[in-house]
Amino acid sequence: MLPNFLQPVPQNFHCRSGVGALGPRSMHGRIRSLLVGAGAIGVEAARRIRQDPRQVLIGAIDCRPQLQMAPAFPDVSVLGKLHELAPLIVEHCIDRIEVALPMRSCPEEFSSILDVAKALGIPVNFHLELLDGQPVKVEVDSRSVLLSYNEHPSNRWPNRFIVRVVNIVVAAIILMLTSPLFLLIAIAVKLTSAGPVFFKQPRVGLRRREFKMWKFRTMVKNAEQLRKQVQGLNNAKGISFKIVRDPRLTRIGGFLRRTSLDELPQLINVLLGDMSLVGPRPIPVWVADQLQYAAYYRRFHVMPGITGWWQVEGRQQDFDVMAEQDLYYLDNWSLLLDFKILLRTLPAVMRGHGAH
Repeated sequence: MLPNFLQPVPQNFHCRSGVGALGPRSMHGRIRSLLVGAGAIGVEAARRIRQDPRQVLIGAIDCRPQLQMAPAFPDVSVLGKLHELAPLIVEHCIDRIEVALPMRSCPEEFSSILDVAKALGIPVNFHLELLDGQPVKVEVDSRSVLLSYNEHPSNRWPNRFIVRVVNIVVAAIILMLTSPLFLLIAIAVKLTSAGPVFFKQPRVGLRRREFKMWKFRTMVKNAEQLRKQVQGLNNAKGISFKIVRDPRLTRIGGFLRRTSLDELPQLINVLLGDMSLVGPRPIPVWVADQLQYAAYYRRFHVMPGITGWWQVEGRQQDFDVMAEQDLYYLDNWSLLLDFKILLRTLPAVMRGHGAH
């Protein structure tokens, strides 16, 4: 059972372009940071954050609500109190917590911050004062040391670099080898139904940033508008939506679905940096807006993938089962596990279990 402070979460759980996101694609957006601590240590932390071009400081909170960041940073708003940390993280699409509280006056708050960070999968940086502010020779600065916690290992150097290089090389090779197949599928899609060759659907990816996921079109061109009319045919459990023998499928669409050939254009998303070869499946925007538990937040702190643990374990059409498998993947992630999933993907596709 989730702690009370983690449920429920607000609507619009993901970051739409121009609202929560800072860029059109997740790899190119800056890290949205929330500062916990508006005192002297917080001012120093804010100064360090402002010097980092990768970060943007969204606001601050404090266990002492009377404190304000002004006059040092009058443009940094104190958004609320410390007990509001979880909902503020979701509401403002926070990617990282920067803790700058004095350990002597706020000792109990550190454990509650870690509980929230662990539950939501949010990385935490600690800005700790040393020796009552006396100068100390450290690499970060003369008065504090920066400690990081809860960053997922796939996002750490050199894992992130290795995964990105493998993604680019493998995706480029597969695209080159399958280019004749791409052409044949494109012709078949165009000849068998009216509409574009590709279907680009808004999905929620890394750090809840919205992006357009590419697929070969398998349905009639107004399939999204017809979804309400076929809602009663849904075969999936939970908030997922999947119809066996969907009446909106085109003549070639069913074959493309069963063989997963409709997923091939997502290699373009991999090259663009929106997706990885392996990772949790990116969910549609309308599904993300129905998420009820902040525990699902964790799946958005790794790059979504074309294939993953859910695909090789049978593609069960139950959202809660898929979510559990995603969390298992996150908790057990390694480069070796990604490699094993890639090796198991082709046999899983050949079996076609769960693909409709």
